[in-house]
Amino acid sequence: MSKKAKPSPRKKSPDINKVRAEIRQLAQKYDYDEQVLLKFAEFVNGGAFKPVEPSMQELKVAVITAFECSSYQELKQNGIFTLFVQEHKLKMNQKTAWLKAYRKFVGLPENERNAISNTSINGVDVLRNFLPWEVFQLNPKTATSEDIKSAFNQLAKEHHPDHGGHPDVFEKLKSMRDSLLAAY
Repeated sequence: MSKKAKPSPRKKSPDINKVRAEIRQLAQKYDYDEQVLLKFAEFVNGGAFKPVEPSMQELKVAVITAFECSSYQELKQNGIFTLFVQEHKLKMNQKTAWLKAYRKFVGLPENERNAISNTSINGVDVLRNFLPWEVFQLNPKTATSEDIKSAFNQLAKEHHPDHGGHPDVFEKLKSMRDSLLAAY
């Protein structure tokens, strides 16, 4: 009587969000290139990691919680939320709408943090997310106009097209700088 071979247990794929966070820490600590570390991690993984995105329900619950509401019905009564939905012409039966609300009222979803690409600065893909305080690594409560200019100049040295930087990234940096300076 022959024995049936037991199927090998499925190997759980690593969470790319955790891998990118670890890569970012290593890159900062040892001055490594994040993209090189990611390529190596993908090699060890046997290919690109599967993206881990929040579900529409997770986004919805997080936004409802951020407004300290107990239900979507209660959230729809909130003037700030209603104005945001109307202003952006959002259809709240779509995941993209909840994602936009999440970014505005909760923050970056885990899968968009610690981005690693040639359009990412300090973990933020500047072509996807307009987050100048995070990109410039400044505190909005304590930063001065001089701090903003200094942070921009540091980033401009690295990301200027004349120094091998991506032209669209540099344009976004200028736009971020100008939006922050407009408040002063």
